[in-house]
Amino acid sequence: MFEQRSPAAIQASQGWLDVPERRRVLLAGVLLGIAALSLAMGYVVAEEQLRLGLLLFLPLVAALLFLIANSRFDLLVLALPLMALTVPFDLPTGTESRVPIVLALTLALCGLWVLSMVIHQRWYLAPSPINRPLLLFGVACIISLVWGIIWRDPVLRMRALPNFSVVQIGSLLTYLASIGAALLIGNVARTEGRLKYLVGCFLFFGALMTGLQLLRIEHRIFTDSGLWGLWTVIPALGLLIAQPKLRWQWRLLLALLIAANLYQTMLVNTLWKSGWIPTLVAIFAATLLRSRRWFVVLLIAAAIVGYTQREFLNQMIAAELSEGADQRASLWETNLRVISEHWLFGTGPTGYAPYYMTYFRSDARSTHNNYLDIIAQFGIVGSALWLWLAFASTMEGIRLFRETQPGFLKTMALIATSGWIGAQASMFFGDWILPFAYNQTIAGYKYTVYSWLFLGTLISIRQIIRRRQGISPAQEAV
Repeated sequence: MFEQRSPAAIQASQGWLDVPERRRVLLAGVLLGIAALSLAMGYVVAEEQLRLGLLLFLPLVAALLFLIANSRFDLLVLALPLMALTVPFDLPTGTESRVPIVLALTLALCGLWVLSMVIHQRWYLAPSPINRPLLLFGVACIISLVWGIIWRDPVLRMRALPNFSVVQIGSLLTYLASIGAALLIGNVARTEGRLKYLVGCFLFFGALMTGLQLLRIEHRIFTDSGLWGLWTVIPALGLLIAQPKLRWQWRLLLALLIAANLYQTMLVNTLWKSGWIPTLVAIFAATLLRSRRWFVVLLIAAAIVGYTQREFLNQMIAAELSEGADQRASLWETNLRVISEHWLFGTGPTGYAPYYMTYFRSDARSTHNNYLDIIAQFGIVGSALWLWLAFASTMEGIRLFRETQPGFLKTMALIATSGWIGAQASMFFGDWILPFAYNQTIAGYKYTVYSWLFLGTLISIRQIIRRRQGISPAQEAV
């Protein structure tokens, strides 16, 4: 599924005898199992035992879906951005939380990927300096769950949070799926065409979402939440300022899209600062990467606008204060008091919620700060690994931008790097990268995954460059 064979190797294949012994045994077992289940199904149907028949039928369906997914794995991975952007339906869980279809697909693909590597006896990730911090952060998330349960205060009011264990496991799976989405894109989007497809998805559907919001048309089709504005503007800006030989008609359309989106997010939805400040940060980052001179020009322009619009800015600040923005310091202080007793590996995924309900019940509000969320959930260890991931990813993006020749890969590096910097800035204003179960709920994954998909493109760009340079994966460490 992950290893392409040359025509010569295919011609030299000897069919069944060419398959490794362990795989032959596994395939034979699957075929015999399907045959046995089919015979059992015939008996059950004859005896009209429907419940037992359903139990026997489900493994057959699962086996069929496995075979289909195995043969179309790449296409299913490339469906992730489409499903995140456009599929509004969630799967019920029997609780208030609902599972987005894109989350279920990501987890299924990750499981299938691992199973495939077990079957092929070949553990492989496309070489990238962000692999280690990604994987180690995932390990820290898992350890924090066990750690938080072992060291949980015995006096906590767990009855106030029914099904809390289910919520914790669901949150952990959401975090692991985010990491998995980046790795899937990084290992499957192996061509420029696939990266162009990803950018095209966000430009096309981002333009539709911008138009619908401008026209105030309510809909339940697209996912215009979280950092949708950032991942609409930055791909457009990257193509506008970095893509060579782009026709002026396309540049005009891209400029109009940027202007329309910024008008909607900055002027219409001014108070939702986490919807536009990260975008501005990303714009400055992209401009600095592209040209220091233009960065200085942009700074001067921003200073002039800020000076001439002082009254508007003062009104915005006053509105923020009236909405309770000045209370965040007290929320952070409360969070730090919880962290002080669980500083090594934290309280686990969403683990600080019962502490709030027990010790700070009258003011049990989340921090709306992803950095504090990470240190509270995963401790100093998890927070250090996250900072390593953020720094390593940014530096890798800058290296890729500098190494590549002018063209789409260079533009893609600019988009992913500046967008990731903007996403890091968004973490100061809310949980837009790792969704907190008691804010966005698990359903927030369908828009927090946007940033992870683009993070994965840094892995893709690196392997495309290495392949063009004639460097095989075996020559590099993962």
